[in-house]
Amino acid sequence: MKIDNSGKPLASVTARPLEGRTAAKTEQAAEKNSVSINPLAAQLSNAAGVGKSDSPFDSKKVEQIRQAIAEGRFTIKPEAIADGLISSVKSLLARP
Repeated sequence: MKIDNSGKPLASVTARPLEGRTAAKTEQAAEKNSVSINPLAAQLSNAAGVGKSDSPFDSKKVEQIRQAIAEGRFTIKPEAIADGLISSVKSLLARP
């Protein structure tokens, strides 16, 4: 496979003009592009725990790590990373 690197610019994408569209056509297009959520989806997300307030994201810890990186005192522990990866792979392989 040969990659073309001729430097030619890609064709630009332009929006179609709205000229000649009536309000009814615009409303039909909006209805066609709208999304509705099935009420069962909300029940499933609640059952799965999605949206719980106890998020695993800790903004204070992220800020501490960011500061440590900026100051050059953040250390990486390859053994801990490897152990974590092996553990997660084992748990994934153990699933039925």
